[in-house]
Amino acid sequence: MLELPEKLEHLREAITATLRPTNVLHYTAASTKPWESKLGGCPYLTSESDYPRGVAGEPMMFLAQINLSEMPPLPSFPTTGLLQFYIENNDYYGYDEPCRVIYLEDYTTDESRLLTAHPYASQMDEDILPYERECRITFEADEMPLSSTNEAFDRLLKGVDAEDRDELYSLLYTAESRMGGYPDFIQNPVEVFESGEKSILLLQLDCDDEAGLMFGDSGNCQFFIAEEDLKNHDFSDVAYDWACC
Repeated sequence: MLELPEKLEHLREAITATLRPTNVLHYTAASTKPWESKLGGCPYLTSESDYPRGVAGEPMMFLAQINLSEMPPLPSFPTTGLLQFYIENNDYYGYDEPCRVIYLEDYTTDESRLLTAHPYASQMDEDILPYERECRITFEADEMPLSSTNEAFDRLLKGVDAEDRDELYSLLYTAESRMGGYPDFIQNPVEVFESGEKSILLLQLDCDDEAGLMFGDSGNCQFFIAEEDLKNHDFSDVAYDWACC
């Protein structure tokens, strides 16, 4: 139940209409199996040749893997298989470079057929990685209203006086690592999301002490996808962005 002060109760209906389902990600420092949901560590690989390479042919940076059968279902998302997230391996976290999101519909749990150590760990500079340690990911299902860091929030509250607006900005400011829901834009909103071109927040990775996770100075990253592509399990055209304070 959304908690609003009495003087803002008249906005409940408008805010409630923006609710979206989301899964909040929680991190626990631990070694993981190749097919488990994880931040860092070794992605699911049957061969070193499966590991994606960037624009210059170098191994990309592995961020996270989501086992979709481990998380509560979200609209349009697959409910089985693995999603892997990679960015360019450089000291600006692949900004303005293509990302790779790989969907593996089928996987085996026979570890004898899988790599159990990151094949390019020696090429991943620890000073560049946005996380400090491998973590198991678990999920918490929730609903969230439109975040106050989105441009549509201002349109929603047109005519609300400045004092009430400031209070709502604080109440509806939402961060955290998540899949689905609304992104938390630290700097400028991402155009493909605000325009509706890629209206689904596929993944947001936000600051976390357990994982030592942070992009730049208290920053986060996001991956966006068009709803039709998501329904079709087509992850070939995903937009990636990150920003910090």
